[in-house]
Amino acid sequence: MNTQLNRMLFSRAFVKVSACVVLSAGCLPMATYAESVGAPVVETVLQQKAISGKVVDSKGESIIGANIMEKGTSNGTITDFDGNFSLNVSAKSVLQISYIGYKTQEIPVSQLKAGAVITLKEDTEVMDEVVVIGYGTQRKGDVTSAIASVKAEDFTVGKVGDAADLIKGKVAGLSIAKGSGDPNATSAIRLRGVISVNGSTTPLILIDGVEGDLSTVAPENIEAIDVLKDASAAAIYGTRGANGVILITTKTGKREAHTTASYSGYVSASQFGKKLDFMTAEDVRAGKTNFTDKGYDTDWLDAISRTGFTHNHNFNISGGTKQTTYSADFTYRKEDGVIMNTYAEDIRMRFDVSHWMLNDMLKVNLNMVKKWHKNSATNATATDQSNIYRQAIARNPTAPIYNEDGSYNEDFGVNYYYNPVGMLEERLGNYTYEETRAAGNITFEPIKGWQTNLMLATSRFGAHDKGYNTSDYYGNQLNQWTGYAYHTNSESFQNNLELTSKYDLNVGKHRMNAMVGYSYQYYKYEQNYANNYNFPTDFFQWNNLGIGQALKEGKAGMGSSASENTLIGFFARVSYAYDNRYNLLVSVRREGSSKFGDNNKWGTFPSASLGWTISNEEFMKGITWLNNLKLRAGFGITGVIPNDPYISLTKYAYGSSYYYSDGKWLPGLSVSSNPNPDLRWEKSTEFNVGLDWSVLDNRLGGSIDVYNKKTTDLLFWYTVPTPPNLFNSTLANAGSVRNQGIEVAVNAVPVRTKDFEWKTVVTVSANKNKLLSLSNDMYESNSFMDTGGLGEPISISTHRMEEGRALGEFYGLKSVGVSENGLFLIEKPDGEVVEFSNDQLKNDEYRQYLGSGLPKVYLGWTNNLSYKNWDLSMQFTSQLGFKILNEPRAFYENNSIAYNRLKSVEEAPYGGQYTLSSSQPQTFVSYYLEDGDFLKLTNLTIGYTFPIKKNNKYIKGVRAYLSGDNLFCITGYSGLDPELSNWYPTSAGIDARDKYPSIRSFTFGLNLTF
Repeated sequence: MNTQLNRMLFSRAFVKVSACVVLSAGCLPMATYAESVGAPVVETVLQQKAISGKVVDSKGESIIGANIMEKGTSNGTITDFDGNFSLNVSAKSVLQISYIGYKTQEIPVSQLKAGAVITLKEDTEVMDEVVVIGYGTQRKGDVTSAIASVKAEDFTVGKVGDAADLIKGKVAGLSIAKGSGDPNATSAIRLRGVISVNGSTTPLILIDGVEGDLSTVAPENIEAIDVLKDASAAAIYGTRGANGVILITTKTGKREAHTTASYSGYVSASQFGKKLDFMTAEDVRAGKTNFTDKGYDTDWLDAISRTGFTHNHNFNISGGTKQTTYSADFTYRKEDGVIMNTYAEDIRMRFDVSHWMLNDMLKVNLNMVKKWHKNSATNATATDQSNIYRQAIARNPTAPIYNEDGSYNEDFGVNYYYNPVGMLEERLGNYTYEETRAAGNITFEPIKGWQTNLMLATSRFGAHDKGYNTSDYYGNQLNQWTGYAYHTNSESFQNNLELTSKYDLNVGKHRMNAMVGYSYQYYKYEQNYANNYNFPTDFFQWNNLGIGQALKEGKAGMGSSASENTLIGFFARVSYAYDNRYNLLVSVRREGSSKFGDNNKWGTFPSASLGWTISNEEFMKGITWLNNLKLRAGFGITGVIPNDPYISLTKYAYGSSYYYSDGKWLPGLSVSSNPNPDLRWEKSTEFNVGLDWSVLDNRLGGSIDVYNKKTTDLLFWYTVPTPPNLFNSTLANAGSVRNQGIEVAVNAVPVRTKDFEWKTVVTVSANKNKLLSLSNDMYESNSFMDTGGLGEPISISTHRMEEGRALGEFYGLKSVGVSENGLFLIEKPDGEVVEFSNDQLKNDEYRQYLGSGLPKVYLGWTNNLSYKNWDLSMQFTSQLGFKILNEPRAFYENNSIAYNRLKSVEEAPYGGQYTLSSSQPQTFVSYYLEDGDFLKLTNLTIGYTFPIKKNNKYIKGVRAYLSGDNLFCITGYSGLDPELSNWYPTSAGIDARDKYPSIRSFTFGLNLTF
């Protein structure tokens, strides 16, 4: 409940009524006045004592309209504009002081001194009385599952890219990382470890009940984010809930609220957070590289980069009458990336309106979101397998960008070595998409407590990727093409229908809620593309695709595809609470999907959880310092749904082979996958035990959760004999993985005075996983599988998945030094040390486990400090207990390469006397694995709220702030950034050489309320 809003509304009513009392004495009797504002009538009592005082909140601010009552009577009054009151009471009576959102206090009159200051303490359960759960809400005191809720006032402020940035580090067990400075990068999120090898590992994201993604709505339009962490909460979503559920609630208008308009905007400047230390032109001239000095001094990275600039503007208007609420938003955002020609431009519009009819029995709601997005072209040509950033760091710093005739300086004699400026300037085009979401809700409540809701929603997504590579583009020069153009169009739509009916029953100490529902979801995707090359001119770019010579020669490309799937669910839930002490929640979902095999179209997903509020027991009444102590326990079954809608069917491929007939080569038809009618969802079973607590008038509190999560029927590709099978591998459900962990969240208010307050939140989570099996009775596999890998020219696996071990573990050669020949010394698993040779790379006699690429511990620490009109927030994040494969070092810390090298190549590995010789090839050994532990200041924001005069009719609030993101990182890792977004168990912990480097940003923002 918004206490400040209540105060403001109450004070406005008080002003109107009290003006009549004070300015027109006698026009309104005091008893009538008291009744008009809801205050009790003051009765005359014999032998009364006059008392007076002041009521304030924990910050020392006056509380207007607090109720002052003589206990057991109707004698009372309310506080004035300054929080003062005076009242005649019996000398032996007890005074009750109350206000909405605060705990009621009782003070004997005999203990009150004249002018006493009474401080009311916030009632946190009233202030935050409900949390969002699946298909509804629940009282915070009744929650029995592992649910975390973050409100808008606690969101991170600054250069926020998507919704995940708002809550980074604020939810225990929720891992969030971006790992890239690309303006189009979205946050990678993971909850409670890795539960699947081939299936999705991302939580389900619902925006006002409709499935979406982190960038669907502007961050400024989000009211709250609730995270359903355990299966007892997420099982109501069946096959989509195994990775957890993130519920995003957007802002709406309020009933009987004045129209409010607001603007929030910011501008931000960005630079690379860190640069790798490569050889310079001086180093080339000193003979430290294999380059030939070409007489120039070129900073190739500087030639392709710039200071990134972002500006973001959000306008909102909202309000409501007794029967209608409305809210409308407009957001424009443009971010120019640090690497030239990279950008993201968004326009988002959102509209929400609700109307109540038939004495509030019927409510109609309409919500619409529209988004337009544009960025640089994304579809590379078939020959363009390089990255512009890679070329910039690897290029000869003494070489010129342009030749004397103005052409690009190239050297095609060296593989994968191209001019990055030419790649930027000669590659044209853009990628655009348009997204439309509309949802309508009709809610009918014929009798109090029984509510039925019908939701109809549709989402439309249309994308167009178009581009042109000129005749001067390096790939066209290699292929001797005169221009290359393409168009790719894709569109998708999703229709949803949800019908729910729930009933609330409160009888004495008993509270019960029952809900049943039906859900229908249909999704369809279509794509088509066309390309052509050898154009007579670059003038038309991608706008005249048909004039390319390749089309006339039958060499142009064209294709199309389509897919669709349907998901249907029936679900029910019952919750029961007794006397604010005991809680029970039981749910079940019966769900069917067209993606599964004929024998397993349907699945059942039950859950149950219990809660015991120990602090409300009679035997705890005397412990006044304990505000809340609640024990929770839950169990649930969820599923992981596959991405491919046709993986259970026999699939055929045209053109995979050709045959000769009547003088022509014709495309053949071959089987590309086996049918599997027994294919089903990956099933995840989870147990969770939690404890919620708060003490010292809720100044210190938190939660602890311990979970055990086992996923069975893992999707895995198995080699099968042909015949009888049509194809040599089959996707089947076999194998299992287990995740165990603990999550701790602590929130505290260490300091709270009249002018200063410090709030802090600490989150800690630890997870360990174990691959239990890769086989079952029907499908057998080796007990291990080598995965991951480094690209050309190393081309070797880096990880191994093995039964009985954790996922994400590096597996390779353990290097312990360098021989006098300049080759790595390799320690075998039995302890013997030998000199490196290529024959050892895939030989298990030499390879061993080298550590995990998945962090074991995640930490978040949020601090919010306020002093008068100033506020300061700091967000720290940390990851511990993991290894990073520094891929740039593996490629560029080597004397044998023809490209530029890192300066660290001159160092003697392991502190020995020998350095690597040019005969040591690029490879993967443990020398390139580093500890990834880090502590990062993710965000620092300082703001000031300007005082506004009460009689200002136009501006109600002004706040300005300065913010910094990714300001510093304490780590032993030598690479660009130890915070990686690669959590795939098959390649976890690889810091790619071609990634868009992380950035550091500084932001100035302004918030205005009218």
